[in-house]
Amino acid sequence: MPKQLKLIHIVILLCLSVFAFSTYSIASQKDGLLKIHFFNVGQGDAIFIETPNGNQVLIDGGPDNKIIQELAKVMSFYDKNIDLIVMTHSDADHLTGLLEVLNRYDVENLIYSDIVRDSSLYNSWKKIVHEEMTNVIDPVAGKIIDLGNDATLTILNPSESLSGKIMEKTNNESVVLKLKYGENEVLLTGDIEAKSERQILLSGNDIKVDILKIAHHGSKTSTIEEFLFETSPEVAIIQVGKNRYGHPTQEILTRLENFGIKYYRNDLDGTIKIVSDGENYKIIKN
Repeated sequence: MPKQLKLIHIVILLCLSVFAFSTYSIASQKDGLLKIHFFNVGQGDAIFIETPNGNQVLIDGGPDNKIIQELAKVMSFYDKNIDLIVMTHSDADHLTGLLEVLNRYDVENLIYSDIVRDSSLYNSWKKIVHEEMTNVIDPVAGKIIDLGNDATLTILNPSESLSGKIMEKTNNESVVLKLKYGENEVLLTGDIEAKSERQILLSGNDIKVDILKIAHHGSKTSTIEEFLFETSPEVAIIQVGKNRYGHPTQEILTRLENFGIKYYRNDLDGTIKIVSDGENYKIIKN
C-alpha cells in the first residue's frame, strides 16, 4: 500500500501538498519504533531516520561516498527508494555523498534551499535534481512534514525562503529540524552558528528536546549557553571525524559537561543509533 507524506504549514494548519510513494524495505519494519542513525561518515553529517510506519528520511550525506556503505547496513539490498532527503546546506561535508545517493536511489522528495552559489559541487547537485525531476520543498520556518504515525519534522530555520538568493557562506542558513515522535523530541541543527541559534530563541518556538545534535561538529562558533539552556537536552550527539579544525572544541565539551548533558561523538563511538517508542528512547553505539 502506498505511503504518504504531508507538508503542512504550522500557522494556517493546512495541508499544502501530499506525496504518494511506495517502498518495499524489510529494513524499515512497521514495529512502532522510530530509529535514528547518526552515521559515522568522518568529518561531516549524515543522519538516517526510519519512522514507525516505514518512511525513510536521509538528512545530509557526509563528505564522500561512505554514505552508500552506511545505507547498505540499514536498508535491504533491493530497497532503492528513499522517501525524503534533506540537504541542510551546500557545504561539501554535508552535500558530497548526496550526489551518489541521488544516482543510486529513487528519491521522492527533497528539502533544500535553492540558492545561487559559485560551487561546482553544488551546481552538480542542482543538475542532478533537475534531471531527476524530484519534488522539491522550499524550507521555511513553520512548515511541518507529517511522517505518519505521530512522527513529524518541523522546520525552524531558515526564517524565510532563500530561493534564488546569491550566497557563499551558508552555515547560518542551514535547515534546522525538530523531529517529534510521541513524547520524544530531537533537534537537528545542521551547521548553524550563534547568530541563528539566537534567532531561533527569539522565534518563540518550543525547542525543549530530549536529544540535541550539536551544530557545526562542536565548533566554538555554535552551541551558546542560552541555546543549551532553552533546549535542555538530556543527550547530545556530535557528528565529527578526524579533522584539522579542532572539532569538537574543548570549550563546547566543557559547556556540555557543565550543563550535565551526556554526549556521544562519532569519532569515538562510531555510528550512534537512537530507538524510540514515543515515550522512552535508548541509545546504541556501534
